[in-house]
Parts: sequence; C-alpha cells; structure tokens
Amino acid sequence: MRVIPDLPWTADRPAEGPGVVLVTELHLRRPTDVPAFFAASMAIRRQVSTSPGARSLLLRAQPLARTFTTVSWWDDPAAVRAFARTDPHRSAMRHWAPRLKAFSNRTLPGDGTAPTVDAAVAAAAALSA
Repeated sequence: MRVIPDLPWTADRPAEGPGVVLVTELHLRRPTDVPAFFAASMAIRRQVSTSPGARSLLLRAQPLARTFTTVSWWDDPAAVRAFARTDPHRSAMRHWAPRLKAFSNRTLPGDGTAPTVDAAVAAAAALSA
C-alpha cells in the first residue's frame, strides 16, 4: 500500500566495515497525526544526515496505513545511542510515543553493504520469529 516512494539518503563517505543496521517500524493511532509525524520524520532524517557514525538512512512512509519504517546503517551501537539521545529525535520520541499504536525497533548486524528496506524488515522479522 505504498503511496510515497522510499526516501533514501546516501552517505558522503564510504562505509568501512559491517556496522549495524537499525530497523524501526512505527504505527500511528490516528490518521490525523500523519502530516505532523511525517514532518517530524523529515527533521529527524536531516538530523541523521549530519550525525557522526551515520552511513545511510531510508524512510518508507505509508500514510494511508499510518505506518512509517526507517532503516538506518551506523558505524556502531554507540553512534546509534548518541543519535537517539539528541534532539530532534529525543524530543520527537517523547512527544509521539503516546500516539503510537505499535512500535518496534531491531538492531541487526550489518554486512558491509547499504541495506534496503525490504531486506532489513525481512531480517528483523526473521529474528523475531
């Protein structure tokens, strides 16, 4: 039910080593929250592009389903933690957490190549099964 193409971000530097892949799936409770959540997602996407240790980010927005999926590739878990604790991500998660119907966050080992949304979501599902 995709309406918006996946929004990629390509790192300015080559990746060195496998790194870690973070898959986050968020499902909003109310359709009326979609525009504001999408705007917050775009601000966070800009944050990733300047975050130390960030290699790439993909955003899949399915507004009619109220679902957003991000797949990000990082140098290491410390880079992910530093990003998550910094605004705008930190304050956005505090604001949006009560408005989420479902949330999942999985960290996967990277294989040295930029992940795709489909492959990362499938790998995260396989780990959960």
